[in-house]
Amino acid sequence: MNKFVHTMTDDTKQLREGLLEAVRRLTLVAEYKDDDARAHAKRVSHYTALICAELGIPKDEADVMYFASPMHDIGKVGIPDSILMKPGSLTPQEFEIMKTHTTIGGRILRGSDSPYLNSAERFALYHHERWDGTGYPHEMKGEDIPIEGRIMYLIDLYDALRSRRPYKMPLSHEAVLSIVTCGDSRSRPEHIDPTILEIFRCHDGRFREIFETYHD
Repeated sequence: MNKFVHTMTDDTKQLREGLLEAVRRLTLVAEYKDDDARAHAKRVSHYTALICAELGIPKDEADVMYFASPMHDIGKVGIPDSILMKPGSLTPQEFEIMKTHTTIGGRILRGSDSPYLNSAERFALYHHERWDGTGYPHEMKGEDIPIEGRIMYLIDLYDALRSRRPYKMPLSHEAVLSIVTCGDSRSRPEHIDPTILEIFRCHDGRFREIFETYHD
């Protein structure tokens, strides 16, 4: 009996590792044209782990979110390169198309029995919802937004502002800290879950450390 249990445990571990390897590779799909994709995926996972720990999310759930979070942008596979890689500002019509990466990602990840892909669906679908209800695609507000969306809104904002993009230069940690906590034309503090914003205020140095550690 003990040998049978041991074998089942090994098989289960192997299946889990296989699933996680597939998840890791899936995280690169949305940004396969981006040289920073692998580093970005690592950063997103570590930011997520930091916020989950500070929120007191149980370890099993936090582990799932650690692996699921980098899939938040998988829906970008459905966005034309002319929009995704455009060096200048998007037109209003182009921005409406860009916004659909949330619902495309939700459709790609929907209907799985895997807790990793279920969490990834929530990251993909809700990461542009805002605490004050001005986000997209559903204009959800406050705690109606699943926790994955609330976490990723802050993470995506910080990492995108710090990163080089076809349409923008990277900003320093200090500049992004000011934007996130005080606001500007791109973001306002009221867009962010206040508890998650306070975690960022208290631990911004750890965000900078994660970005600089996994920058290359």
